[in-house]
Amino acid sequence: MKIGLALGGGGAKGFAHLPYLKEIDDLGIKISYLSGTSMGAVIGAFYAGGMSAAEIIKLTTQLGFLETFKLTAPTTIQKSGLVDGKNIEKFLAETLPVLHFEDLKIPLKISSTDYWKGEEYIFDHGDLIPAIRASISLPGFFQPYLFDDRLFVDGGLVNPVPFDLLTDADFIIAIDVLNETHKDKKIPGSLDILIGSYYIMMQNVLRYKDYQSKTDLYCTPDVRRFNTLAFHKSKEIISSVKKDIEEFKEKISAALDLKKP
Repeated sequence: MKIGLALGGGGAKGFAHLPYLKEIDDLGIKISYLSGTSMGAVIGAFYAGGMSAAEIIKLTTQLGFLETFKLTAPTTIQKSGLVDGKNIEKFLAETLPVLHFEDLKIPLKISSTDYWKGEEYIFDHGDLIPAIRASISLPGFFQPYLFDDRLFVDGGLVNPVPFDLLTDADFIIAIDVLNETHKDKKIPGSLDILIGSYYIMMQNVLRYKDYQSKTDLYCTPDVRRFNTLAFHKSKEIISSVKKDIEEFKEKISAALDLKKP
């Protein structure tokens, strides 16, 4: 059976993907195809490149507040966004196990949005870093990314959890970290309301795509208490989804008829 795994966007909330990958590794499940949007594209590239979930967790949790601040700090200020992404590109160049799609251990598709055409663009060959940089370009925060005569913004705008890219998979697992509620009725700041508005749009895109009937296992870890930009809280985000992982373990074991040790 060929298993496909789709990792959705969600900024720092995307660290919640890692415990799922760790459970997949621990159960000995082999992923045949990967797809990712935004933060899901980042984590997907490391995993598809051959790093284990445990190795990725170690890498991310070693980053303290100052290190994560440097990754998202602007090197130039422009009206199109706060962060130009150069520091993140440098970090990826230094830490990714491979730098080209053709060298990945698992085939990977990365979703981004072609701003000028107003449509999804899929990266699946060539250099990895431009593909990731294009996919994480959240409008208002990251500057849009000009590459190959196209202007890219965040892939989540058109495909928040790109399970539909896993066309050759027999069994599809999708992880959605976008779940967001605003029960406290606080008036957010300008950046928070911008990101929150994108999330509302993304959630409606997912409902339109009828994800529940088109995936075999759809996971929605509860990371609502974490801010999208809380990249310095990777440890807390990872440890917060223990109950979700237990539920995932039961469901995936039953679905794939895995024998208990």
